[in-house]
Amino acid sequence: MPWCSCLATERTLVCSGCGKCFCQAPRAYRQKFWSEAPPALWEAKLEEHHRPAEPASNPPPESVRRPLLLIVDDEAGIRRMAAKAAARLGFGVIEASDGVEGKTLAKSYGPDVILTDALMPRLEGREMCRRLKADPETRDIKIIVMTALYKGQRYRTEAMSNFGADGYLAKPLDPELLATALRALVPTPENP
Repeated sequence: MPWCSCLATERTLVCSGCGKCFCQAPRAYRQKFWSEAPPALWEAKLEEHHRPAEPASNPPPESVRRPLLLIVDDEAGIRRMAAKAAARLGFGVIEASDGVEGKTLAKSYGPDVILTDALMPRLEGREMCRRLKADPETRDIKIIVMTALYKGQRYRTEAMSNFGADGYLAKPLDPELLATALRALVPTPENP
């Protein structure tokens, strides 16, 4: 069975019968599944989830592909999966591991859209969003905030009204939801 392509820290297996993963399944279901899993499956899980991510090596600003997506997340696995999903849509991708680095890259690269985690060390994503939207140099950059913790409507409204976010997505993030959000905010050759 293959691993899902959800944008989550710990992706799950895809069912060969229905073609769906169980990232959104109740925690009790996931715990029961893994408590009964054979050792070979556990080894595959450990190998998949502990595979080191290659460090991001952003190209020089003058050579990036447009439209450009800046992914800001302290989890390398999330950045890796989001980058793959965006590249399939024709986006160029650069990466930052926290809000401070994200803010610096936003100013030097001028991305078309930023996908940022809400909670990160040094400068969290919502505050980075607020600061970028307050700066005349970066205020027109579209920003999508994603979170695994603050999923309620109250937080979505807060992110969009208080911090200026243009979109809000819950983790684990399905690549199709990300594609829909990106297409809605940034025209691409396939989506004028």
